[in-house]
Amino acid sequence: METILKILTRKNLFFLTFLISFSLFSQSNPEQLEENYREDQFYFGSSYFIQSESIPDFKQNGFSGNFQFGFIRDFPINNNSTKAIGIGLGYERNFFTSNIQPIQENSKIDYRIVVSKFLESKNKISFSSIAIPIEYRWRTSDINEFKFWRVYSGFKLKKNFPLYSNPSYGSELKIDEIEDWTSSIYLNAGYNTWNISLEYDLNPLIKNKKTLDGDNLNLSFFRLGLIFYIL
Repeated sequence: METILKILTRKNLFFLTFLISFSLFSQSNPEQLEENYREDQFYFGSSYFIQSESIPDFKQNGFSGNFQFGFIRDFPINNNSTKAIGIGLGYERNFFTSNIQPIQENSKIDYRIVVSKFLESKNKISFSSIAIPIEYRWRTSDINEFKFWRVYSGFKLKKNFPLYSNPSYGSELKIDEIEDWTSSIYLNAGYNTWNISLEYDLNPLIKNKKTLDGDNLNLSFFRLGLIFYIL
């Protein structure tokens, strides 16, 4: 019993010493505390997809885009926190509608470009991704200002999950031959909550595949949209 009391007493003394030291440290740097802050933020946004590689007879039909949300952890790199590095984790749901039609024959999936003046093919392909953004952050904020200009640019690494094809006719297909990991570069800029988002894929979504006509199927996109930040 005596041993237990000694252990508890030591723990309490250690905890009390830690609290006193932390308080003294906090009071000894009031100016630094007033200047330094973090812009940890939740974000969500939506973008429109534009096919960035040329595929003969390729045509987007309707709206193609994505919805994304996540969290960014802020690491200031200067005294007044107007410059920082941001590292985050997010989720993206992507879909695009075009005249690319996946076809499954004998457990093999081929791709064809549907070209018809009488049959407008609208084949929807969707997939999800886990995104890891790493960005350089510049802003005009201070510890008391919540409305400010920002320019955030960076690199995004994505873990992709299987494609799902919903053709204009026929049954749904699950396509596993998607690149497991892809990357992109991006630029987000704006004022306060509203920000323009630009993103460019660095590698194709489906690699080393050809259409039935023998053309390379390099599915990669340029994205244009809006992104919103919430503290």
